[in-house]
Amino acid sequence: MVLRGILAVSLLASSALANADAIDINLRDNAAQLQYKAAMGGTNLGKSEFHFGGLYSQPNNVMADIGILVKDDIGGNAPGVSAGVGVKALAARVTPAKLSASALAIGGMVRFSPPAERRFGVVGELYLSPNIITFGQADRYLETTVRAEYEMIPQAQVYLAYRKIDFNLKVVGNRTFDQGFNVGVKLSF
Repeated sequence: MVLRGILAVSLLASSALANADAIDINLRDNAAQLQYKAAMGGTNLGKSEFHFGGLYSQPNNVMADIGILVKDDIGGNAPGVSAGVGVKALAARVTPAKLSASALAIGGMVRFSPPAERRFGVVGELYLSPNIITFGQADRYLETTVRAEYEMIPQAQVYLAYRKIDFNLKVVGNRTFDQGFNVGVKLSF
């Protein structure tokens, strides 16, 4: 009960600080992901982004995550390049044995957008959790994503992405939680 109260207050506080919110949905034949993202403004460290969401991948893999990413443009020597570092907490149920796993993953992203065409971008993301910060019935967590995105209008992006998520489970070894190409849309409001 106390945890719910703390989570509710945290969400209200973060949405009060938010400058822009977005819903990010991506799909493929046997997986669906929904993310809520909120920009938390700029600081001396960069632009902070809070997110939470869930992923369902057949057969019956389910994962929820919450995290923060701090990102900004790299600067004069690399026009069109931005980078970020972040952390996310996640909990998952991994089939076929319905094993539970959780992790505190650290990682980041790099985005390149040609200076002549800022509406187009290529993004790479990597998150990992070694044994020391992976819990439950897992030893490790690794997530990689490569995405090509295009801003249709200022409030809507479409993208094509390739995502692979692996858990190293204590009982059965390495299991791919989700892998494949997906199409998505990010709507800002």
